[in-house]
Amino acid sequence: MNYDANANNSEQEHTAFIQWLTNSTVTELQAARGNESAIHTAVQQYVKRALDAHLPFEEIEEVLGINEPCIMDLAELSEEDEEYVVDAFEDLCNS
Repeated sequence: MNYDANANNSEQEHTAFIQWLTNSTVTELQAARGNESAIHTAVQQYVKRALDAHLPFEEIEEVLGINEPCIMDLAELSEEDEEYVVDAFEDLCNS
């Protein structure tokens, strides 16, 4: 889905993009359960899509693991897989 937060002020389109991004990432994380490398790839894809859409970092972080319901909750990951998600996100933020 193409969306650019810098060029588009429509709240409806922003909401639709966040919903699409959330659903896509949940599906990818569910398919990656138990596979640290695949989880890292899913998180990397999430961050890339969000950054390409020029979402603010705070929103990227909130949608992934802070807002209710967050992507990690919706994906119904194990504690170990959630740790992989957090580690992958931190790795991407620190690189």
